[in-house]
Amino acid sequence: MTDRLACHDGKKPAAAGFGGRRRLLLLACLVLLGVLGWLDDITGYEMSFFVFYSVPVGVAAWYGGRWPAIGVALAATVTGVLADYFSGEKYSHRFFYFWNGLIHLLAFLINAVTIAKIKSDLDRRHVLAAELEASRAALRAVCGLLPACPACGKPRVGSGDKETVEMARLAREHTELADLLCADCRADGATRAHQANKTSQ
Repeated sequence: MTDRLACHDGKKPAAAGFGGRRRLLLLACLVLLGVLGWLDDITGYEMSFFVFYSVPVGVAAWYGGRWPAIGVALAATVTGVLADYFSGEKYSHRFFYFWNGLIHLLAFLINAVTIAKIKSDLDRRHVLAAELEASRAALRAVCGLLPACPACGKPRVGSGDKETVEMARLAREHTELADLLCADCRADGATRAHQANKTSQ
């Protein structure tokens, strides 16, 4: 099973266009971080903007994936730390300054990895659901061509060579039905596929 996608012209992969959208998404997230950092700075350190920094991290994780989200999480941490520094926040010891930055980084990283994992699992589930539906459709088509009822085994009226040929065609087109073919038909199908590839080239 492969998740590769092709463009309509069949030459360039669809991932090429997705790369451009991903860069644009990351740029938008970084711009949003800049706006949040500016607002955090002008409102002073007494008003926390910590939760709002999670928004671009979540957007990057959902639409960009794990590694872009981790990059945005690092940028969000740096932005928040700089905003606190320039807004005049004072700590009794410098340790607390770095401690708060580390806690923010860990929180952003957890958000990034968790959201990216949820999105990946959902995408995988959609792919599996589509493949299952395709298999069900192929199975229904094959059952409709059987010379006998698949439940009770009674022969169907009017079944003949046409249904047999059609069933063989379906089995060749759907790899999950390849086991229905005998060894000779599988070899014949492989030969025909090889000839079709040579013809298309």
